[in-house]
Amino acid sequence: MKKIGRISFLIFLILVVAAMVCGCSSAASGGALKNEANYDTDAESAKMMAQSAGKSEQVAQSRKIIEYITLTVETKTFDRLIEEIHAAVKQAGGYMENSEIGGNSYYGDDNRSADLKIRIPKTKQADFSDFIADHGNVVNRSVNTEDVTDQYIDTQSRIKALTLEKETLEKLLAQSSSVADTLTVYEKLTDVIAEIESYQGRLNQMDNLIEYTTFTIHISEVEKETQVEKQNWFAKTWNGLMDNFANVGNGLLDFLSFSIMALPYWILIVIIVLVILVIIRRRKKQKAKQ
Repeated sequence: MKKIGRISFLIFLILVVAAMVCGCSSAASGGALKNEANYDTDAESAKMMAQSAGKSEQVAQSRKIIEYITLTVETKTFDRLIEEIHAAVKQAGGYMENSEIGGNSYYGDDNRSADLKIRIPKTKQADFSDFIADHGNVVNRSVNTEDVTDQYIDTQSRIKALTLEKETLEKLLAQSSSVADTLTVYEKLTDVIAEIESYQGRLNQMDNLIEYTTFTIHISEVEKETQVEKQNWFAKTWNGLMDNFANVGNGLLDFLSFSIMALPYWILIVIIVLVILVIIRRRKKQKAKQ
């Protein structure tokens, strides 16, 4: 019995020593690899924490609204209005994103027109709208809005999660003990940095759209502006009568203009008719002599 007890005790000591040797060798050979193996779990936890924090901030944040205003404007003073709009945009701290101007005649068949796309700080939106109404005849105005609050917060949460992931990778990169480990961690770190820059670019773009109101203005040069206010029967009848007189006058002027421009053709026709009459008279005289 004593021999059996001694043998059991020796076997127990051998197992303990073997376990200690294996543990030491494992710790000595792969500290960095162990950290890398736990990386996915740590990164996932960091993402969840950041997303949870971002969602909790949603209640405290104001709504993120993008505003678009479209105006259709008539003017008798086309050149002056365009210059005044450029000055007003500069004064409001905005900028002209796009400008297209067409047409070249003055109160003719091809009156000038302009399509402007303007970005104005949201705090100056009302003042700029009033300016356009005071300097041009606004015949149509439409306002559209887009709520991007959820998209904005999700983007912020994603950036926070990726930032935590980046910090974890930077720590792993500093602890890497082999070239293979270093290259693996560096490749992941590069991908994460690229994602952060992409999401940050989207966030900056949304900030710009939120902070500035986008104005799309269609400007037409006209000889007579459209009456947009509600009129009584007398005013409506009188204006209609004046419009008809104006249309008749314009028609007569157009006919006179066409007649003057066609004067060379009229002269040519008269010459041809005179030549024909001369020929006819000569033939009649010849027949009379015969």
